[in-house]
Amino acid sequence: MATTKEVTPTTVGSAKPTVVPVTTTTDDIEEDFPHIRENQYVLIHMPSGNVKMVNLKPKSQVSLGKFGTFSSNNLIDKPFGLSYEIYDQKGNIRPVRNWALATVEETNANNQNILDTAGVQKLTHEEVEKLKQEGLKGNMKHDDIINKIIESHSEFDKKTEYSKAKYIQRKRKKFMKVFTPVRPTLYSLAQFFFTKNPDKIRNMRVDTLSQIISLANIHANSKMLVVDDTQGLIVSAMAERMGGYGKIVGIHDGDHQNYDVMRYMNFSKRILESVHTIPLAKIDPNESEEEFVPRSEEEIAAMSEAELRGYERRQRVAASKAETRKLFFDGKFDGLIISSQYTPETVIKKLVPYLSGSRRIVVYSHSKEVLLEAAHYMRKSTDFLAVDITESSLRQYQVLPGRTHPEMTTSAGGGYILSAIKIIDCPFDMSQVYSENNARRKKRRNEKEQKKLAEKKSSGGKEETSEEKPVIEEEGEEQKKSEKMDITEDGESTTTAA
Repeated sequence: MATTKEVTPTTVGSAKPTVVPVTTTTDDIEEDFPHIRENQYVLIHMPSGNVKMVNLKPKSQVSLGKFGTFSSNNLIDKPFGLSYEIYDQKGNIRPVRNWALATVEETNANNQNILDTAGVQKLTHEEVEKLKQEGLKGNMKHDDIINKIIESHSEFDKKTEYSKAKYIQRKRKKFMKVFTPVRPTLYSLAQFFFTKNPDKIRNMRVDTLSQIISLANIHANSKMLVVDDTQGLIVSAMAERMGGYGKIVGIHDGDHQNYDVMRYMNFSKRILESVHTIPLAKIDPNESEEEFVPRSEEEIAAMSEAELRGYERRQRVAASKAETRKLFFDGKFDGLIISSQYTPETVIKKLVPYLSGSRRIVVYSHSKEVLLEAAHYMRKSTDFLAVDITESSLRQYQVLPGRTHPEMTTSAGGGYILSAIKIIDCPFDMSQVYSENNARRKKRRNEKEQKKLAEKKSSGGKEETSEEKPVIEEEGEEQKKSEKMDITEDGESTTTAA
């Protein structure tokens, strides 16, 4: 069971501060059905199809616009994924069956003789608005409102079952006061920001993000380097995949990071402490560190409570910056992910020396032309292997009984990915390696032959030595037979071996 913890100021020499100063919760991965906790961020799916991000503060009211208002205390400790209905003006809610799960039976009816004009609806606009007000006050259920509208529709019975289902669905989107709280995950947040504000995440689609995580080989107990200009979407994906086991060093512009997406993920303190950030201006080894001058015990004792908190905070920040710089300059990173507004090849040249050998480099950009120059540079260099540019394709489907088909509209593109492997050039002549290998093989072959000869001598004894003599004599006779007589120009004969 997950419990809520407040991040309180720590004392001198205690745990490091987290990157995102928000109220965090312990991991709830062991729960069969995770429940909503106070101070968490929750995605509210409304009947209209819109999604709203809500921070559930205790004893507060959450407004959903025309769909009504409910009390946050009524939603806290409830499970994710259930649909709830606001049934009165006090903000009380109750779980209801999700109307999207209804099935439709196909019939032989068709829409051929339907006259879709304004006259088919007997209710006037004023009467419909009155029904809406009654629904907002809680005096009338949304099902009753929809039934009244259906009864006053003269052409409704002539529609096919699918047309009826679509008509009822449109009316439910208008009159239903039902919402569904969804747990913020990497997929749901990527979809939320791509739909609401794609420029915030550099137009990165969720399938492209999954390709980046896969190509970079993100896993637990790894040390990763990232340049993230998607306001923390990539860093959040890496932190979720690693689960707090390992180190993530993020390089950002300015003095302070802007990983806004991370605070919506409801990460635990352990996961947040695995993320370290360093400004781009501080990755220069020649740049001096900011020195923190410690105070004496007498000066600390003379401080007020507010001054002491400020002193402890500055001390923690200075220690965290020094540790992050040391972590960066130690190098030996297991991967590099880049999504930056700067030219990719300049960033690669700056950060590749801190990467270990046989490690992956992944660069994202919404424009293919930006990556072509970087790919040309990497293919000319001897430090990279398997340089490739890819583009993923995604098409969503409507999945309903008897009505499964691709959606009519989709996004034009989700960006491009440049991937490569860093290799280490051999610092010595490879011919020496080959000669050493040949010498070792020759030595092993000679040792085997000597061993066989020793075994024969020990087993055969004198008989073996006597048998070897004729062989030597025969070899001598053959050598004599192979000699030839050559005649010189002076007529003298000379003996030469063939």
